[in-house]
Amino acid sequence: MRDYLRQLKSVKLSPSIILYDLFKTILIFLVATSFALCVVEMKVIIDNIFGVYMLAVAITSVITRGYIWGILSSVGGVIAVNFFFTYPYFAINFSMAGYPVTFALLLLMSVLTSALTTRVKKAAILSAMRERRAENLTKMSNALLSANTLNKVIEITLDFFFQSNHCSVVAYLGNPENPKIKLFQTLKSQDELIFNSPLELKLAVDAFTKNEVCGVVLNPKVQNCKGSYIPISSENKVYGVIGLLFENDYVLLDTYIFSEIMISQTILALERQAIEEKAQQILLEKEKEKMRSNLLRAVSHDLRTPLTCILGATTTLQENKEKINEVTFDQLLSDIHHDAQWLIHMVENLLSITKISSEDAKVKKQDEIVEEIVAESVSRILKRFPNSTINVSVPEELLIVPMDATLIEQVLINLLENAIRHSGTSLPVRLKVSKEQDEAIFTVTDYGKGIDPTKVSTIFEGKSGAVSADANRGLGIGLSICKTIILAHDGRIFAKNHNCGGASFTFVLPMKGDLRNVNESKNTYC
Repeated sequence: MRDYLRQLKSVKLSPSIILYDLFKTILIFLVATSFALCVVEMKVIIDNIFGVYMLAVAITSVITRGYIWGILSSVGGVIAVNFFFTYPYFAINFSMAGYPVTFALLLLMSVLTSALTTRVKKAAILSAMRERRAENLTKMSNALLSANTLNKVIEITLDFFFQSNHCSVVAYLGNPENPKIKLFQTLKSQDELIFNSPLELKLAVDAFTKNEVCGVVLNPKVQNCKGSYIPISSENKVYGVIGLLFENDYVLLDTYIFSEIMISQTILALERQAIEEKAQQILLEKEKEKMRSNLLRAVSHDLRTPLTCILGATTTLQENKEKINEVTFDQLLSDIHHDAQWLIHMVENLLSITKISSEDAKVKKQDEIVEEIVAESVSRILKRFPNSTINVSVPEELLIVPMDATLIEQVLINLLENAIRHSGTSLPVRLKVSKEQDEAIFTVTDYGKGIDPTKVSTIFEGKSGAVSADANRGLGIGLSICKTIILAHDGRIFAKNHNCGGASFTFVLPMKGDLRNVNESKNTYC
């Protein structure tokens, strides 16, 4: 493969570049000749006048492209020495005794000088290019470390391939026939059409399925083949394909090796991303399992009491209906009605959580007017607790938040009911809605006995520690469900005791985009 990788075609220089190099060569030649004529008149370096032209050859080789201009300058210098500074002057005479040998040696010296200068120049350019590539490789590695999605990894890879190789690039994640991600970055608009041609696509697919380099990098004689396709693969998995399209249709060995190094960085990033996604999936499964466990424990805890009460009341009515007076009879019916309402509320909570607990289900958000959601929630809770007082505070401006209205209403009902039933006081409950930047903040505050400080951090978890909190405040599954609903809305929920006694439960919903950080440590109002 080494043989034809080095068969890189010469870069096609534009006529303007050729004319510019020709102009510089002629100018240097004229300056050297003028200088030589001056020093000859001054009788300074008559015997070594050819050194002036050798200096001109070296300068020409440095400031022009390729070998040709240095060689032309060498031939011109030998002719100029013969024409201007060898007797007979201003005439070309190569027939003098010994001059052909001198001419050949001088020409050889000047050509070697030109070749060596050009080689040193190219070595310097190559060294600078390798240094630039090493710098790009470091930048690419750092950029990939910050990539948090597969799409970002491929975008970074594409960008650095384009910058480092100065060629058109296509990147496929997955089989190019049906890729998960397909991105282009091209030097010319028609290059994208070339990448999408049937032949080029077939080569890309072959590179993926066979896990080997395909295209002109392996066989430059393939008819109509333009691109080179390198698989993005580790020892046991092929992630995708990188396609390179150079203007000269060849890939140098040095470029190919550097591309392999860049691809290895991409593979590391893809593997890291796969590990992170797997860990996230495992964490999600653990959270789901914990939620199911907590839900079952909380359900059994909260259903036992009302069912026991209903069973006791109905047993009393059945066995002692003739002995029960009207007041006791009405009280038992009222208790049954109250416990039945509690069970209905429990079922509503369970329906709410099953709406978002399935593996593929997502909350369907719609823009809702916050004031209407608050009004509906307060209205429903006051029907259950007609003797309670709820002070509501909402902004004067119209707040519209993307949400599932039914679920957020359930959260507000759960928090308000928790504050009314378990605060241990008959003081009014306060519901405040505010806006901070692009977030809507809902806070339910009671002025009762507050939360046990040791339980604040686990109040929404339903863990064994939280069960005792339920026993103290009767929280049941309501708060656990509140957390599940708010997290499904990309929001946050937290509780804390405030300075004037009692507790505050706050949840925050993004009004657009992702949720920004909310400072939980600042004091709440009284």
